[in-house]
Amino acid sequence: MSMPKAKKPSMGSRYQIEELLGDGTFGRVVLAMDAKENRQVAIKIIRDVKRYMENAKIEAAILKDIRKADASGSSRCSLMYDTFTHDSKFFCLVLEPLGMSLYDFIKKNHFRGFWVQDIQVFAKQSLKALKFLHKELKMTHTDLKPENILLQTMVPARPSRFPREKAWQEAQPQKSSRSKAVPTYLRPVSADIKLIDFGNATYEHEHHSSIINTRQYRGPEVVLELGWNERSDIWSIACIIMELYTGELLFGTHENLEHLAMMERIVGKLPQNLLDGAGDEAKAKYLAQAPAGKSYGDGWQESKVWRLNWPDGASSPTSETHVACQDRLADMTPREHWLLSDFVASLLVHDPKKRPSASEALRHKFLSEQIEE
Repeated sequence: MSMPKAKKPSMGSRYQIEELLGDGTFGRVVLAMDAKENRQVAIKIIRDVKRYMENAKIEAAILKDIRKADASGSSRCSLMYDTFTHDSKFFCLVLEPLGMSLYDFIKKNHFRGFWVQDIQVFAKQSLKALKFLHKELKMTHTDLKPENILLQTMVPARPSRFPREKAWQEAQPQKSSRSKAVPTYLRPVSADIKLIDFGNATYEHEHHSSIINTRQYRGPEVVLELGWNERSDIWSIACIIMELYTGELLFGTHENLEHLAMMERIVGKLPQNLLDGAGDEAKAKYLAQAPAGKSYGDGWQESKVWRLNWPDGASSPTSETHVACQDRLADMTPREHWLLSDFVASLLVHDPKKRPSASEALRHKFLSEQIEE
């Protein structure tokens, strides 16, 4: 199916195309000048494919709700200005132009993390966006990851030093097969961010699909088929924050059982109520019953309790070793950055009922302390 070329000078009389920003399976994004409003915009051009068009229209409706509830534009969610159909077949979303994603930034820096001061801003603004979505719109984003958090500025990053360069270099042989980093490290000129990609966002009253999130940012309640709510976004943000510090996935896995085992290794034991309440399929695949003595009256009666079927259920010795090699959360940061790991630990609460809301998370000391690097 043909697509309008990025070099095409205009889309109608209003939008003058300036450059191609990116191509994806859904279509492409171009930077354009809006002649009517005299401002730069990003135009997301959707392929003439039914499922992409339907998803784009769902996202457009959500972005309209966000814009309506956020007249001042202070929510830290991306703004949509308009929609239109180009050449009678290409559905287009007109969005505010934004900079690089946090994932692309880490990748550009050879998977070195960000300065802690920048992470504080990312965390605070992301949580403010979630507070807005969860409280004002009763909505869960469901797909938070570094790819969906964009720097607000399009100004090129500036060369800087990486404050944890020595520790990063020492970790490479054990942590990664990536080559040694080039000397240049880039730091954003501004740490202001916006959340994007609301195509999978779900309102409180809507049907909640059983599986949400990209795997590595998925909470235990989703893996265990317990159902989910807006607190699943909090788990995702916690995973992201640690990744922005280390440059590596917190839960680098592609298997559910291994993922649950990593949660226990890094965060702590899964609570009994979550294991007992797990869905039948999850119990069959990831759990096992272990004997446990329980007192009844004057005597003892043998009963069985659910436990993670690990390491017995590991898919391979390599998987078992992978989990055993993971650092505990508290050991992932040096002493001077203990507040960061304490903050992440406060969000990575296995039981979503005990996990803090975005409003509660915003009160953590990490977000207000001045931390030097």
